[in-house]
Amino acid sequence: MDSRNPYAVLRLDPQASAAEISRAYRAQMRLHHPDTRPGTDGPGQDALERSRLQSVMDAYAVLGNAAARSAYDREHPSARGASRAAGARRVSRTTRPDVLAGPLVWTPPPERSLP
Repeated sequence: MDSRNPYAVLRLDPQASAAEISRAYRAQMRLHHPDTRPGTDGPGQDALERSRLQSVMDAYAVLGNAAARSAYDREHPSARGASRAAGARRVSRTTRPDVLAGPLVWTPPPERSLP
Protein backbone atom coordinates (compact mmCIF):
# COMPACT_ATOMS: atom_id res chain seq x y z
CA MET A 1 0.00 0.00 0.00
CA ASP A 2 1.50 3.31 -1.07
CA SER A 3 1.01 5.60 1.92
CA ARG A 4 2.20 8.65 0.00
CA ASN A 5 -0.63 8.67 -2.55
CA PRO A 6 -4.03 8.97 -0.83
CA TYR A 7 -5.87 7.83 -3.96
CA ALA A 8 -3.89 4.58 -3.97
CA VAL A 9 -4.34 4.09 -0.21
CA LEU A 10 -8.13 4.35 -0.49
CA ARG A 11 -8.04 2.51 -3.85
CA LEU A 12 -9.89 5.28 -5.65
CA ASP A 13 -9.92 6.89 -9.02
CA PRO A 14 -8.85 10.56 -8.91
CA GLN A 15 -12.25 11.61 -10.29
CA ALA A 16 -14.11 9.97 -7.37
CA SER A 17 -16.93 11.92 -5.78
CA ALA A 18 -17.14 12.84 -2.10
CA ALA A 19 -19.62 10.02 -1.48
CA GLU A 20 -17.27 7.50 -3.11
CA ILE A 21 -14.38 8.76 -0.99
CA SER A 22 -16.32 8.34 2.25
CA ARG A 23 -17.50 4.85 1.19
CA ALA A 24 -13.95 3.80 0.39
CA TYR A 25 -12.71 5.24 3.70
CA ARG A 26 -15.30 3.31 5.70
CA ALA A 27 -14.53 0.10 3.79
CA GLN A 28 -10.79 0.43 4.41
CA MET A 29 -11.36 1.26 8.09
CA ARG A 30 -13.50 -1.87 8.47
CA LEU A 31 -10.82 -3.90 6.76
CA HIS A 32 -7.91 -2.70 8.91
CA HIS A 33 -9.53 -1.84 12.25
CA PRO A 34 -8.35 -4.10 15.11
CA ASP A 35 -11.87 -4.50 16.51
CA THR A 36 -13.06 -6.16 13.31
CA ARG A 37 -10.25 -8.72 13.20
CA PRO A 38 -10.79 -11.92 15.18
CA GLY A 39 -7.85 -12.84 17.39
CA THR A 40 -4.39 -11.39 17.34
CA ASP A 41 -1.65 -12.45 15.00
CA GLY A 42 1.18 -11.17 17.15
CA PRO A 43 2.87 -7.85 17.79
CA GLY A 44 4.41 -7.61 14.32
CA GLN A 45 1.06 -8.00 12.59
CA ASP A 46 -0.60 -5.53 14.98
CA ALA A 47 2.06 -2.91 14.21
CA LEU A 48 1.53 -3.45 10.49
CA GLU A 49 -2.25 -3.07 10.85
CA ARG A 50 -1.78 0.07 12.95
CA SER A 51 0.43 1.62 10.27
CA ARG A 52 -2.12 0.71 7.56
CA LEU A 53 -4.93 2.17 9.65
CA GLN A 54 -2.93 5.37 10.16
CA SER A 55 -2.24 5.68 6.43
CA VAL A 56 -5.98 5.26 5.68
CA MET A 57 -6.81 8.00 8.20
CA ASP A 58 -4.13 10.28 6.72
CA ALA A 59 -5.43 9.68 3.20
CA TYR A 60 -8.98 10.55 4.26
CA ALA A 61 -7.72 13.69 6.00
CA VAL A 62 -6.45 14.84 2.59
CA LEU A 63 -9.24 13.60 0.33
CA GLY A 64 -12.18 14.10 2.70
CA ASN A 65 -11.65 17.86 2.88
CA ALA A 66 -12.39 19.60 -0.43
CA ALA A 67 -9.83 22.37 0.11
CA ALA A 68 -7.08 19.94 1.14
CA ARG A 69 -7.91 17.68 -1.81
CA SER A 70 -7.68 20.48 -4.36
CA ALA A 71 -4.39 21.66 -2.78
CA TYR A 72 -3.03 18.10 -2.95
CA ASP A 73 -4.10 17.76 -6.60
CA ARG A 74 -2.38 21.04 -7.48
CA GLU A 75 0.86 20.08 -5.69
CA HIS A 76 0.98 16.46 -6.90
CA PRO A 77 -0.29 16.29 -10.49
CA SER A 78 1.59 13.02 -11.07
CA ALA A 79 -0.28 11.32 -8.20
CA ARG A 80 -3.56 11.67 -10.06
CA GLY A 81 -2.32 9.39 -12.83
CA ALA A 82 -0.36 7.04 -10.55
CA SER A 83 -3.41 5.72 -8.72
CA ARG A 84 -4.46 3.74 -11.79
CA ALA A 85 -1.10 1.99 -11.86
CA ALA A 86 -1.37 1.24 -8.13
CA GLY A 87 -4.43 -0.93 -8.66
CA ALA A 88 -7.13 1.64 -8.09
CA ARG A 89 -10.56 0.87 -9.39
CA ARG A 90 -13.40 3.13 -10.32
CA VAL A 91 -16.27 2.71 -7.94
CA SER A 92 -19.46 2.58 -9.92
CA ARG A 93 -22.13 5.06 -9.07
CA THR A 94 -25.47 3.71 -8.07
CA THR A 95 -28.79 5.00 -9.29
CA ARG A 96 -30.09 5.02 -5.74
CA PRO A 97 -30.23 8.54 -4.29
CA ASP A 98 -28.22 9.22 -1.14
CA VAL A 99 -31.16 10.99 0.48
CA LEU A 100 -34.73 9.82 0.20
CA ALA A 101 -37.25 12.43 -0.83
CA GLY A 102 -39.83 12.46 1.92
CA PRO A 103 -40.75 10.11 4.72
CA LEU A 104 -41.30 6.43 4.16
CA VAL A 105 -44.86 5.46 4.96
CA TRP A 106 -45.96 1.87 5.23
CA THR A 107 -49.31 1.13 3.67
CA PRO A 108 -51.00 -2.20 4.23
CA PRO A 109 -51.63 -4.37 1.19
CA PRO A 110 -55.14 -4.33 -0.23
CA GLU A 111 -57.44 -6.89 1.28
CA ARG A 112 -58.41 -9.80 -0.88
CA SER A 113 -61.91 -11.11 -1.08
CA LEU A 114 -62.33 -14.77 -0.30
CA PRO A 115 -63.87 -16.92 -3.09
